[in-house]
Amino acid sequence: MWSLLLIGVLNAAPPDFEVHLLGGDQRVGPIVELGVDRMTVRTAEGPVSLDTKEIAGISRRDAGPSDVPPGVWAELIDGSRLAGAEYTVREGRAGITRPSGEVTEVSARDVAAVRLQPPTGAIAAEWARILESELDADLLVVRKGDSIDYHRGTLGDVSDKVVEFDLEGDLLAVKRSKVYGLVYYRSAGRSLPDPACWLTDADGSRWAVKSIRLEGDDFRWTTPLGLETSRAAAEVVRIDFSQGKIVYLSDLEPESLVWTPYFGSTRKLPALARFFGPREDRGLDPGPLELDGTQYEKGLALHSRTSLVYRLPGRFRRFKAVVGIDDRVRPQGNVRLVIRGDDRVLLETTVTGTDPPLPVDLDLSGVRRLAILVDYGADLDVADHLDLCNARIVK
Repeated sequence: MWSLLLIGVLNAAPPDFEVHLLGGDQRVGPIVELGVDRMTVRTAEGPVSLDTKEIAGISRRDAGPSDVPPGVWAELIDGSRLAGAEYTVREGRAGITRPSGEVTEVSARDVAAVRLQPPTGAIAAEWARILESELDADLLVVRKGDSIDYHRGTLGDVSDKVVEFDLEGDLLAVKRSKVYGLVYYRSAGRSLPDPACWLTDADGSRWAVKSIRLEGDDFRWTTPLGLETSRAAAEVVRIDFSQGKIVYLSDLEPESLVWTPYFGSTRKLPALARFFGPREDRGLDPGPLELDGTQYEKGLALHSRTSLVYRLPGRFRRFKAVVGIDDRVRPQGNVRLVIRGDDRVLLETTVTGTDPPLPVDLDLSGVRRLAILVDYGADLDVADHLDLCNARIVK
């Protein structure tokens, strides 16, 4: 009996979260207080109160992927992306049903798009292109074998059997099994407040959050659309406060980019320049960025001699990265790395294939332009595959 009671107590204990700070430190423990401006985490050393302006994000330590793949994905106009088991519309009200059976209700005109079938290769790319297109009507997206096509019209009620669709005055009842997705037309003019953070729950849904608080063991939040939602702490996987605070260089368009071959040519060779040009979020050779056995999802891969200049989108305090020659070519590789902030040299060093990864943390106070030069080293340009992993600017 005592063992069962102990198990019950342990199961009732609030989960531990990792709180990641912009400076690189972290705090670990249960969240005991949370708001848009401040949060308190109960660490092993005692409660620690933190300003959310200094927080990149929090993540649950024992979180894993959902065991139940979503049947539908519904994207709302505030950017929230909800995973569900079912999607229905009746008299202009949309319902997204969670795997647990709970239903989130919104106006159908607050829905941007809904995918009713799982994505596959080429179809996923076609769907992405459709979502990026300019709309002048609702779209009914139907699947035809290994491709999809769409029709313009007006979407109506949606059940588990049919999708009602007005096509030039003809009201059609299209079999749900043939429909890949729905895209809703939204007229310009409506504006929503920016989210203060983004919350990912155990279903895989990613919520835009305008305000948030902790009540007992539950996180409760309001979206920019005004939806009020809650999850138990054990159902919250991640809360991202980094919006606008951290920007990865691989997500920025450089103001200028120049690649210069070691053996000069009087003719421009665009194909060669593309081949040796920078890679965003992957290595110069096929595969992920990799340093000392660690793979990185974000970063830049640069070949000598490459010069990049970025205009910073606002005022940022630090530039952070992990720098090294990619594992695929080590121990070869020898480059000269120079990083400038405006006209000031922030870092100048030689990086070789025998060096361990180098953590970089540079002061960007007052800097408007960040310039990165990967120059030839002592070995001509042989195996000069430099990775700037997790290269980011931080406020």
